[in-house]
Amino acid sequence: MKKNITITVSLIGIFILAVVCLPNFIINGKVFASGETKSSTIGSVKVSDINSANLLPTVEQAILDWQQTEITVKGTDVTKTIDPKQLIFDTTAAISQFEMLTKKPWYAFWKNDKVVHIPIPVTVNDTVIQELNEMGILDTNKTLQKIIIQASYLKEHEVEAVINADALQMKERISFQMEDLPANEQGVAKLIPLLNDVTLIPNQSFSLLSLLGEQAGTVNDASLDFVASILYSVILQTEYEILERHSQQIKPSYLQLGIEADINAALAKDLQFINRSNQLGKMKATIEGNQLKIELFTAEKDKDITVRVSKDKIVKPRTIYRYSDNLKAGQERVEQEGKEGVRVEVHRSIVENGATEEQFISRDYYAPKNRIITRSSQEPITVTPPTKNAGQSVSDPDLEMDLDGNGLHDITPSTPEEDGPEIVYGYYDKGGNFIQTSP
Repeated sequence: MKKNITITVSLIGIFILAVVCLPNFIINGKVFASGETKSSTIGSVKVSDINSANLLPTVEQAILDWQQTEITVKGTDVTKTIDPKQLIFDTTAAISQFEMLTKKPWYAFWKNDKVVHIPIPVTVNDTVIQELNEMGILDTNKTLQKIIIQASYLKEHEVEAVINADALQMKERISFQMEDLPANEQGVAKLIPLLNDVTLIPNQSFSLLSLLGEQAGTVNDASLDFVASILYSVILQTEYEILERHSQQIKPSYLQLGIEADINAALAKDLQFINRSNQLGKMKATIEGNQLKIELFTAEKDKDITVRVSKDKIVKPRTIYRYSDNLKAGQERVEQEGKEGVRVEVHRSIVENGATEEQFISRDYYAPKNRIITRSSQEPITVTPPTKNAGQSVSDPDLEMDLDGNGLHDITPSTPEEDGPEIVYGYYDKGGNFIQTSP
């Protein structure tokens, strides 16, 4: 009898041991098949082997490490980087949820620990929302959800942007310029494919030299300046901010003073601007006949913009004399006709909902072209004028003399001033200072 009792107790002990230990060797139907065991995670941190005291600092350190890399939001023609430190992680809530889901009741001591994967609750700073909205092309809410999901699990830092389909319907032309190709252009047609269908993302800068790249070296300077000038005229008709533009300092055969532009890779002269609107822009460039046309389209035209060019100062040319003994006494020959110089200012008016914003864009100086005259170096024959009768009006020859050699009478009749730019004689030095001279 005693022997039977001993056998029975032994069998019961073996059964209990099997019940307790078997789950530790069989996980999801696998018995040592791959040597792998599944581990619970908070975010991407494996926490099965971490005691409760070290759980919080371990997860917080993993978050800090993850925040060392910027988040990149990418889509068609769109790239935006976001500072990961603008995301706020609630580690306490994540750990509390983990403990609640993995806690075993005392009577189920024989059960395996549950394997759970807990995301870390994430909230986003308003700055991130504003940055996404300013891109003007994204579905902000859907893109934000993607960012939050990847961040909550501390996954990869590249997020696929969700594009707003309505933003891609760019049917409103907001500006354009069309000009005849100059006679000295070479290879403008080569640049058109690079300019056509370019997307201008809100708050992203644009560089013409960067866009053209090596292709800029395949055309002459006249062609580069022509393309830059037409594009600059188009951008002036928008609310885009001009970051860099250089004047040609001479009037070209196209456009008006103050509107032309000069680019040169060797001299680091570029045309740069930034789309300050809240809408996506699409550039169209075509050659129609003998004309280059550049247009800019958006989804909706919400502002009226005008560009005003005014002459701020007119600079009269000087007369320069040269002397030659090849001319007879008293003879002179005009070698070059003079042309006045001018300083112009460009302003832009932006009207939105009845409110007008005035913007000063640029002030450019175009030097005068001096008049050049060659005179005879031989002394003229002196002729004594006849004596005038008493009482007869006499003209004073001094009033018609040119003592200072500028080709004008020393004393000229005064004329009343008219409204308009100031008329002066002089030039601008390299420092931009106006040096006034006598006629």
